[in-house]
Amino acid sequence: MIDNKFNFFFKHQVWHLGGTIILFYIGSKFADLNSNTNTFVGISALNWFMIAMSIPLLHQTYVWMCWRSELCWKSISNTIGFKGYVIIFFILIISRLSAIVLCFIDYGSLYTPGWSAWSLAVIIFIPGAYTMYSVKKYFGFLRAAGADHFDTKYRDMPFEKRGIFKWTPNAMYVFAIGIPFGFAVATGSQSMFIVSIYTYISIWLHYFCTEKEDFKVIYRNN
Repeated sequence: MIDNKFNFFFKHQVWHLGGTIILFYIGSKFADLNSNTNTFVGISALNWFMIAMSIPLLHQTYVWMCWRSELCWKSISNTIGFKGYVIIFFILIISRLSAIVLCFIDYGSLYTPGWSAWSLAVIIFIPGAYTMYSVKKYFGFLRAAGADHFDTKYRDMPFEKRGIFKWTPNAMYVFAIGIPFGFAVATGSQSMFIVSIYTYISIWLHYFCTEKEDFKVIYRNN
């Protein structure tokens, strides 16, 4: 039972969302795309960069609001339901792939990639790909989307120790979120490196400020 639901709803979100917004601002200052005239489907490189930076902020805000409002007031279950939440969740996850477009319209802005860069990119991709395989085979995408916030049966499941999870329980944060670095390395895109660093730090802010605090409520009896 949550003693003060209003306080818990906003707990640590100054650090989570405030920190992500600050990272967004800093990243935008380092991006040098004003002279890049490349476009894709009529959208400029600068605008693709802003899209790639905005989606993680939008996604993490959505997850925070849904998770905390569900734990406090069952708001999602009483409105759009878990299925509705999941549909929007995965739309936002897939939307993160828009950053791949940025790689190619900003190709080679930091350096001209060659075999060494492509080989390093493959090395980075391997643990990320194995993480996604392990999530699908052992963990489940619904559980990864935060099903334990909505369905109590997930709260009685043991922590996953198979696949990549036997090496680290936070494989999705450690390895899967590193996939954007693979694209950045492979294409030599300066703006993609900025997006990758921003995404990596902001997802850890989400973990420590939102998910880890939620676990203290969800698994308090385990």
